[in-house]
Amino acid sequence: KAKIIEKGSDVAIFALGSFRELGHSVAETLKAKGIRPTLINPRYISGLDEELLKQLMDEHKLIVTLENGQLNGGYGEKIASFYGKYPVKVLNYGANKEFVDRVPLDELLRRYRLTPELITEDILSNL
Repeated sequence: KAKIIEKGSDVAIFALGSFRELGHSVAETLKAKGIRPTLINPRYISGLDEELLKQLMDEHKLIVTLENGQLNGGYGEKIASFYGKYPVKVLNYGANKEFVDRVPLDELLRRYRLTPELITEDILSNL
């Protein structure tokens, strides 16, 4: 089962593994703008906590996934597929499949919109 770290409404943030700190930063940035998000540690990524996913639909309009890895075939894609038949928006954050060994980390974070400020901007424009 996934673990709810912080309970809120309107937006739920799934922060996987090493991106848990990024999720916390995004949640804090949103709170400074008057939005209290739900922050979730999915604990495992091979399956879905469908009970929790269904519960989230009651009070959340937007689901965000943050994963330190490739988006294609990843956890966020599973979440988006689950919500595909429901009126819930899903934003997935992670990396594209490409060679990036010579690209500075700061540039990659901006390219993939993986900073608290950019993610918050996207969330606000989708609420």
